[in-house]
Amino acid sequence: MRRGRGNEHMDSLSGGTRAAGVGSDDPLAGRSIAVVGGGFGGLSAACYLADAGADVTLLEKNDQVGGRASQFETEGFRFDMGPSWYLMPDVFERFFGHFERQPTDYYGLSRLDPHYRVFFKDGDRVDLTPDRDQVRATFESYEDGAAEAFDAYLDQSESTYEAAMERFVYTDRPRLRDWVDSEVFRSAPVGLNLLRSMDDHVSNYFEHPKLQQIMQYTLVFLGGSPKNTPALYTMMSHVDFNLGVYYPEGGFGGVVDGIADLARELGVTFETGAEVTEITRRRERFLVDTVAGTHSPNAVVSDADYAHTEQELLPEHERQYSEDYWDDRTLAPSAFLLYLGVEGDVEPLAHHTLVLPTDWDGHFAQIFDEPAWPDDPAYYLCVPSK
Repeated sequence: MRRGRGNEHMDSLSGGTRAAGVGSDDPLAGRSIAVVGGGFGGLSAACYLADAGADVTLLEKNDQVGGRASQFETEGFRFDMGPSWYLMPDVFERFFGHFERQPTDYYGLSRLDPHYRVFFKDGDRVDLTPDRDQVRATFESYEDGAAEAFDAYLDQSESTYEAAMERFVYTDRPRLRDWVDSEVFRSAPVGLNLLRSMDDHVSNYFEHPKLQQIMQYTLVFLGGSPKNTPALYTMMSHVDFNLGVYYPEGGFGGVVDGIADLARELGVTFETGAEVTEITRRRERFLVDTVAGTHSPNAVVSDADYAHTEQELLPEHERQYSEDYWDDRTLAPSAFLLYLGVEGDVEPLAHHTLVLPTDWDGHFAQIFDEPAWPDDPAYYLCVPSK
């Protein structure tokens, strides 16, 4: 049952609970909302909206929800097709906590040890573990004074993370004047970090190139380079070393299933195989056309790609940007992915394994300056069987 709600009844069709509507304290009671796309954004939006009393239908074009976190199964192997790092556990706890639940009500979690393993292509190897003293000793072995620098770096990373999450991520600032307040000014260090590059910031703490790579590796996943990514992302080191790296039972598909189960408990109706082809406004309602039929909700939330929603789903007069605008955008580079089903031993790999080139700067230069396939690419292996 949804938390603290009165006047509810079981809905035998959706398998969840719905507010009775008339006389309900729910702010969206009596409103129908279509959510387009079943990725994490769509699933979480559907949960919040249903909890506020709306009659929510989630429309997903694929046969499974999850979006970029979908799973692929074949010949006895199962792969997470997108994200594979369970980081920032506090975000998941905050989400489930809103509904008076916790992540472990839906899936198990194991903290990884090591968090990840790094192979440098000169033959060197480093394990980054949950043991803070072990990591400090590892850093000190590369550079005198690096253990203390590591502590100072993490202190700064933690303060940046806390300020960024509370004052920027969890605070809605839709208008320019919303940024002119005392909280923003109190967060000046975060703002200054936006103006510097990760390359400059990390080099203030560590001189050894391998230590710099360890502190910058997340940029590979962000689609940026140390020279063009803001130092705000120093906060990811707090995520790595302080909050920890976990593995959810069932992989990220288990997390998707957990949030989908929560959504059903809240009364969300799911329609898979229902690709949306057009969204149009009709007085106080919308028409949402899918390959399987048409819906007429009071409101629509699209979790599809922004460019796709504007250019493919909305009529021209409803678009905020032109086709030329999207053509001029610089997109992050794509990754080359392989899903490998391996029978037998996979030593010496860890669950998360990074293989980093010796020429770090040259690697990024080949990708960003004059885009080409790098001669000596960095790559990442996820081995969930570990």
